[in-house]
Amino acid sequence: MSNATTAPVITKMNWWEMPVPSLDDAKRFYGDVFGWTFQPFGENYFAALGPDGTMLGGIFEAPPDELGNGVRITFSTDDLEAALERVTTAGGTVVTPRSEIGADMGWWAAFTDPAGRWLGFSTDQPLGG
Repeated sequence: MSNATTAPVITKMNWWEMPVPSLDDAKRFYGDVFGWTFQPFGENYFAALGPDGTMLGGIFEAPPDELGNGVRITFSTDDLEAALERVTTAGGTVVTPRSEIGADMGWWAAFTDPAGRWLGFSTDQPLGG
């Protein structure tokens, strides 16, 4: 359980996700513009890799009604549950509770702000850790 008297540290943006209508077109465009390569990272999802191989973010195929939601961004935190508590206290809504990323990459959660914009947190800290 998080310590309510200690505010979570929320640091830099550490991941982004972009809905695209065509994975092939997006991979070609962003590869040509930024020099990114792409690695499968789930169904209809690719991780974008920088020229040095660092994972930067992801692209996923989305239906037309989800394309206008823009780029999703995720921020790292040292206390996921306390950060989510701040979200709900401030009027946001948790839409995905703590979930394992996989491959020993930590955990993430998603929320919307009061206007419905999607944001996320990620952490390398286990629950209760």
